Amino acid sequence: MSNDLLDYKASVPSSTSGGIAPIALPAAPASIQLADLGIFIVPPVPSSNRIELKGTVGLQALTGNSNVVLRIFRLADGVSPGLEIFNKTLTAESAPAETFYTASFSTIDFNVSASTGFIVYNLTGEVTSAETSASVIGPIAFTGLAIGNVT
Repeated sequence: MSNDLLDYKASVPSSTSGGIAPIALPAAPASIQLADLGIFIVPPVPSSNRIELKGTVGLQALTGNSNVVLRIFRLADGVSPGLEIFNKTLTAESAPAETFYTASFSTIDFNVSASTGFIVYNLTGEVTSAETSASVIGPIAFTGLAIGNVT
């Protein structure tokens, strides 16, 4: 069995640390969209495909020990809210001074149907408590690679 590359997309709002004005992360249940991308999978490709998603987000802890949650949502119809397919929690410690982090992650969305055509993925961020604060300062990179099984 071989694999076919069906589509590749990249969303890079900031390629460097300090490349954007700091984006304050809201406290849950609120969140902020950091990046999005759209993948095309159209028939006659196989009915069951995989989407490999990777990302990097630069963070700055401002107060307390912030639990930062990064989430990926799949919006098969292009309309929010989507289905959460991934989340990662990172504890960003600010003591004794502001501290900088780079969070990288990857996941695979399995069994994505070709009948959906255009699939949007959103990357969001939030902190779990209003008692702490953190910001996204760059880089922000979010990529998607669609792979189809060919028999």
